[in-house]
Amino acid sequence: MSPPDWDSLLPTLRNFERTPGLYRVVLREPRPLFEQIGSVMLLATGRPMEGLPAAPAQGHELRRAARFFVRTVMLRPGSDPFTLLGLRPGFEPAQLREHYRLMIRLTHPDFDATGEDWPPGTATRVNLARDLLSSPEKRAEYADALHQRTPLRRPRLLRP
Repeated sequence: MSPPDWDSLLPTLRNFERTPGLYRVVLREPRPLFEQIGSVMLLATGRPMEGLPAAPAQGHELRRAARFFVRTVMLRPGSDPFTLLGLRPGFEPAQLREHYRLMIRLTHPDFDATGEDWPPGTATRVNLARDLLSSPEKRAEYADALHQRTPLRRPRLLRP
């Protein structure tokens, strides 16, 4: 993982928490958060990060904003396994392992020391996403299923 661009990441993270409706997350906006999603996940877990310019008092605020992004974007209903684990197609196995560990530490009730209530079944969704993405065969089946989807058609109005 490359070092984060704190100058774009931190203000964007705060703006997203304040006004999430301004961003089209299905189009992977805000872009700095998606491009540096590993750093967002690390912030959400509260792990120390090298080069983080924030004062200790801001640490809680940044963690809260990062957790908000994880909850509203990565864990939104209907999110695909790649989004759920913060991965792109063609990811490395080590990246899958790292992102899975971060997400399970955030969402599994046995690991989350903050007592934050994540949506029911969140840890199960994380486990299922890892199971699907860790198997090349299952991942290929999933990709085939996505490509075979037919676009929704609008019903035609019949005119007399």
